[in-house]
Amino acid sequence: MARGKNRGMSCGKTCREDRDDEWMGVSLARQPRADGRVLACAHRWKNIYYETDHILPHGFCYIIPSNLQAKGRTLIPCYEEYKKKYGEEHGSCQAGIAGFFTEVGIGRPCTAGLSLPSVSLLAVTRSASREEACSGDAWDFASYAVTAGHFSHPSTTDVVGGAPQDEGIGKMGSYFGSSLCAVDLNGDGLSDLLVGAPMFSEIRDEGQVTVYINRGNGALEEQLALAGDGAYNAHFGESIASLGDLDDDGFPDVAIGAPKEDDFAGAVYIYHGDAGGIVPQYSMKLSGQKINPVLRMFGQSISGGIDMDGNRYPDVTIGAFMSDSVVLLRARPVITVDVSIFLPGSINITAPQCHDGQQPVNCLNVTACFSFHGKQVPGEIGLNYVLTADVAKKEKGELPRVYLVLLGETAGQVAEKLQLVYMEETCHHYVAHVKRRVQDVTSPIVFEVAYSLGEHVTGEEEKELPALTPVLRWKKGQKIAQKNQVRTIELTAHRDPRGQVHMAGVMA
Repeated sequence: MARGKNRGMSCGKTCREDRDDEWMGVSLARQPRADGRVLACAHRWKNIYYETDHILPHGFCYIIPSNLQAKGRTLIPCYEEYKKKYGEEHGSCQAGIAGFFTEVGIGRPCTAGLSLPSVSLLAVTRSASREEACSGDAWDFASYAVTAGHFSHPSTTDVVGGAPQDEGIGKMGSYFGSSLCAVDLNGDGLSDLLVGAPMFSEIRDEGQVTVYINRGNGALEEQLALAGDGAYNAHFGESIASLGDLDDDGFPDVAIGAPKEDDFAGAVYIYHGDAGGIVPQYSMKLSGQKINPVLRMFGQSISGGIDMDGNRYPDVTIGAFMSDSVVLLRARPVITVDVSIFLPGSINITAPQCHDGQQPVNCLNVTACFSFHGKQVPGEIGLNYVLTADVAKKEKGELPRVYLVLLGETAGQVAEKLQLVYMEETCHHYVAHVKRRVQDVTSPIVFEVAYSLGEHVTGEEEKELPALTPVLRWKKGQKIAQKNQVRTIELTAHRDPRGQVHMAGVMA
């Protein structure tokens, strides 16, 4: 949206605009719906009607229609006719330094000698009074960042404004409150809150984001602080954005920018919501340098939640303003693999059931079953897996007590490849022999199936963007595997022929 540098055009009875150095696009917000409009702001826009006495940096915003074509609507929230003195009402409020869009909400920082509301609202249920917003230090920059969400009740919209220079919260110097994100992390219908402090320092400006979980009626409880990799001068938390449900688990996910990490190349970290709030370990780090070495300040701005390529997953756009670039990152389809390991309830080692040549041995049947599902996933996939017997002993460096028998050969583990058809279960059956003279008959024998995606054919749909290969769903940083166990006994025991456990696949 190039507006030029017009100066002197009328914008009201006592308003003439100056667009020079207005910073159009300093904040962008979009209504969260299919036909949502876009709010674009220029907080350094000025009213020069009274320029012989005062230049009034009111700030300017524009509501752009969803088709990006038709004529939009102009907003100058701080302009009032015949208000001309610097500091009278909101003469220098710089509206638009931050913005959100439920209907319209525009932030403007408090400045010396001014008393003004934390947000200017149109058709939003709650707003703050002038006295509430700037009752503290006139330089606390109240509403440097703004967001809105359902904090007090799922049916009401509440507004939050950040004041990054407020000394009262004990985080002075960290710029705590300079970025905000309202998002229902745990799916309880109430908005939780992420608050950025990009200048939080252990050594120098590593940055930090504090996560607050909503316990009801707007009571926010601090859950934890996120720090990415804690990189020197990273400014982690400079930007925070809700992305929608990237991994198809029913909980929204968030991105946090660290635009100065890696000597200003920048990085963005992806975190996942879950029933407990947020998973502390990030699932992915997007490095600006790895995406393209020319990128600078990658992660200064982030926008997500919109499906740009029609694959039913939300995509994300990330700004890198020092290289005049915006990067579109498309979300890949997520495959959930369901794995079941069927074992007997126990092994009676006093009554051999099988033979190894002429020798009677104790044995058990092991069955591993697989199926997969997901949105926009291929009809058929390749899956690689490794079945390991007595994996707990193997992890300790001890000899296993059982071994798998396959084509007359014995081994502690078996590697296989198979093709899976969407929503159809495929099972492989194995026999495992128990070694003679087993000493440890008390600890369970654990079988593990570790798996990964193999090769498969991606559909050739006629779209502007090529289809993406899917990934396995991420599982909070844990190993992509499933386990089940069986106990050994020395006397005849009651048997449970299908000791069954179901678990889901995870994103790499």
